[in-house]
Amino acid sequence: MKRRRNMIFLVFLAMCVARTTIAQVEKQAQTYDMTLEDCLTWTLKGNPEIQQLRKDVERAAGTRLDYRSHALPRLGANLDAGVREGPLYPPNGPFALVTAQFSQPLIDLSIPPLLRRGKLEVVLAQQNLHRSVTDQLYGARVNFLQALYFRDLIALYEEIDKRLQANAQSEQQRVDAGTGHDAAVKAAKIQQLNLELDLANLRVNYFTAMTTLAQLCGRDTGEGTNGARQVRLPNPVGALRYEPVTMDLAQESAYALGHRADLKLLRALADATAADKQATQAGYFPTVSLIASGLLVPQNILVSKQTSLVPGQDPRTSEVRAGAALTWQVIDNGQITGASRRLEATRQEYEIALHKLEQNIPRQLATIACELQSADTRHEALLKSVESADENLRLIEAQVSLGEATQFDFLKAQSNLLSVRAGLANTTLTHEVARAELDQATGRYLQYEEANAP
Repeated sequence: MKRRRNMIFLVFLAMCVARTTIAQVEKQAQTYDMTLEDCLTWTLKGNPEIQQLRKDVERAAGTRLDYRSHALPRLGANLDAGVREGPLYPPNGPFALVTAQFSQPLIDLSIPPLLRRGKLEVVLAQQNLHRSVTDQLYGARVNFLQALYFRDLIALYEEIDKRLQANAQSEQQRVDAGTGHDAAVKAAKIQQLNLELDLANLRVNYFTAMTTLAQLCGRDTGEGTNGARQVRLPNPVGALRYEPVTMDLAQESAYALGHRADLKLLRALADATAADKQATQAGYFPTVSLIASGLLVPQNILVSKQTSLVPGQDPRTSEVRAGAALTWQVIDNGQITGASRRLEATRQEYEIALHKLEQNIPRQLATIACELQSADTRHEALLKSVESADENLRLIEAQVSLGEATQFDFLKAQSNLLSVRAGLANTTLTHEVARAELDQATGRYLQYEEANAP
């Protein structure tokens, strides 16, 4: 019995500490209103991961230019200049030589796949961004719904807590009047303490949901004021409403196959790997390039003074050369073959992953449809029960005050109302989260990105 009392005391102490800490943070924190529309908009614009992937799209544009450079002509120049001294190559003085090189690929089988690879680089970055947008908007929406859910439960528990406080006071008044028992007072206080422990846990969960929501939206959770940091948290605006939805599995599956960002990303990865393979296999064939070079010797700056080996020849004359160059590596000891096989294996992995995702879409949507249907059934049943449970609690509460009912009857009625209303809130959350999963599974969050594009 002593050990049991100690455990009860420790639980009560932990509850008091948690409730006091969260209450102090909530009291000192600055809050700002946030609707679901604001939540999605701020996430789209301020989420750190989305911002980083937007920069990757810009990087991909530079990578595409790098791939295109393989098909463009190359022109280079080299300038040698200085001062010559000494008796070896008179006369002494300044000298300069300008050498220019030009090359243009004529036959190179790697150029077409490299050009396609450059375009796919941008597609990869964009689809990776779209995938992240879908995931982050889904996470922000679910956290917003959870914040509304915890807020509603806190309001419900506070309402029940007021009734339990009134019940405990009523039992104490009966004891003072000599018509009650101390056991009834203790039972009423235990009921109140148990509810306060659950209420403290709900406050912690609500605080965690608001903090996570601020981080997903890219909002700073603290600001400096005279060297100090003050907590800033969002205040979810709106109600956790139950919005029925009807699903057409065939239509939703077809829409998902054409719009989901992860499917498009895997298709782009497979195509990019195939382009890399073709560019690698181009090493089996020769490459032909048009080349030209020129040597410019400024006439007013002598390079050397030499005797002509051939009459009429001037060793200081500028020259231009042009022609074609052929390169063909016949034996590479498996270098091209090995690289080609590795790329083909990678491409097949992407194809397998894509095939699995495409096959899983109907099953995923069917699971969501079952969750929605189950939530509809529970919601209808709980709506019929909540009114009767509330009326029964008020009746038992009046009977307890008159001494016609026991604390056990009141506890049973209070627990029944709490479970029914909490179950209704949980069913609403489950239904709305399933709707959020439906939008994620079909890629509908990208519509929101397009609507808010600058």
